[in-house]
Amino acid sequence: MFVEIIGDQPLPDAVDRDDVEDLLEQALGDEGDVTGAGTGAGTGAGRWHLDVEIDADGRRTQLLLRRLARALVDAGVGWVRVRPEAEENGLPASALI
Repeated sequence: MFVEIIGDQPLPDAVDRDDVEDLLEQALGDEGDVTGAGTGAGTGAGRWHLDVEIDADGRRTQLLLRRLARALVDAGVGWVRVRPEAEENGLPASALI
């Protein structure tokens, strides 16, 4: 399943996008990967995203989404949106735990 991790504002100075990518990779373990990254050129200053592929189905997928959300919240970026492929906008990580 494809999941987009969306930052609608710049990350705090103490955290960069590579840090977020690393923590997501750790949270997923061997059940998924960060497969891409980008910035929102033309869509507003500071917007960025990470593409994630989860290798699970059903209930396991939901557990992994919550694991990603927990990692984001623990890193102090609970405002970052988690958008599974079937959803239009996604929700802030803090709303998923």
